[in-house]
Amino acid sequence: MIDRLITKPSDESRRMRRIGQVVAIAAAVIVAGLSAWGLLAGRDEAWVGADYRAGRLEAAWTAAGRWIDRRPGSGEAWLWKARIGLAMRRPAEASEALRKADALGADRHRVEVVRAIAMGQGGRLAEAEPMLRDEFNAHGEPDVLLDETLARIYLETYDMVRAASVITRWMLDAPGDAKPYLWRAEVDSRTNNSARLLDDYREALARDPRSAPARIGLAEELRKAHRNVEAAAAYASYLELRPDDPAGHLGAGRNDAEMGKADTAMERLRRAAALAPGDPIIHRAIADLLIRRGDFPAAIEQLDLAAAADPFDLETRHSRGLVLTRLGHTDEARAEQARATQLRAELGDLLAAQTQLVRAPNNLNAQLKIAGWMFAHGKPSEGVRWAETILRNHRGHPEACRLLIAHYEKAGQPGLANLYRAQTDAMTPPR
Repeated sequence: MIDRLITKPSDESRRMRRIGQVVAIAAAVIVAGLSAWGLLAGRDEAWVGADYRAGRLEAAWTAAGRWIDRRPGSGEAWLWKARIGLAMRRPAEASEALRKADALGADRHRVEVVRAIAMGQGGRLAEAEPMLRDEFNAHGEPDVLLDETLARIYLETYDMVRAASVITRWMLDAPGDAKPYLWRAEVDSRTNNSARLLDDYREALARDPRSAPARIGLAEELRKAHRNVEAAAAYASYLELRPDDPAGHLGAGRNDAEMGKADTAMERLRRAAALAPGDPIIHRAIADLLIRRGDFPAAIEQLDLAAAADPFDLETRHSRGLVLTRLGHTDEARAEQARATQLRAELGDLLAAQTQLVRAPNNLNAQLKIAGWMFAHGKPSEGVRWAETILRNHRGHPEACRLLIAHYEKAGQPGLANLYRAQTDAMTPPR
């Protein structure tokens, strides 16, 4: 009876069971595959991120390329390539990678952060700053490129308090990087914190012993502090690294002069002049040595060269006046001293405007004064930068436009002059 109750499974039920087993196995394979794919993607991002944060940009660039080769449709892979491209100063490649990341659906917020970094690097400071500031204040993953870009924005706009804050975080985010210490030296020089400048350069050299800016910065600060023996060693170290840099020979020559080594000082300064024949500071330094020797005719020749290269240099004008007096050229000396007095007053105006900006970085009047000073004193590229900074925050500002119109008309670029003329016309209400 019991045997009758036990029946063999039908062919249909056996077939259905086998199908179920196959489906289960296939599902398991798919899940495992997806998990492995996700692990691979996570591993790629971890490797790229580790190289990027450690400053191994070439390795990060290569790793991002391998990731893209395996997953060309990954928006996050392309976004990393854009970020690394910006860090490596490859704007064209970074721009294309960012476009692909956006099209492939990379995280929207992260795309906008990288786009803001690109704008900051491209000089669009006012547009980039709010996004970068918000991201910085969010205290997310350490991002040295964001730190660097935001610090650059604040340095260029004379916002020294914020620049110092960002640089401090940058030091924590990249403890082995020399660059933030060099940038802190820039802040300290602008805020007259000379007591920390030597530490800035030494900290940079501790992280990168071959850093040329740190070596010459240290040498210059030691010379200014009249620690001439130490300065001589620092200049020698720099010139081992950059034997044909006129700045190194100039500094070493000045330092030798302070130590009473007139002959070696002149030799170094002549070498600097041969490397940079149009540098007014070098000609003025040679003139100073010649004045000490009492060779006034040779000194005036050097000062003439310096004045021709930079007619707005206060020290050159002052020295020319003194030497012309010693040569008996009274009328010329009087005119030169009057010019020096005028330049001293104009320099005072510039320093006052810079001090205002340190206290209030968005002070429009101070920005206009600095822009005008730069144009009036033979520094047109700086003038353009300041005027364009003003226009980014105050579109069509008439005084900034006027400065740029005059500059481009003088430079024989009427198209650019008309561009700024159109901006100011657009902001003028119709009568």
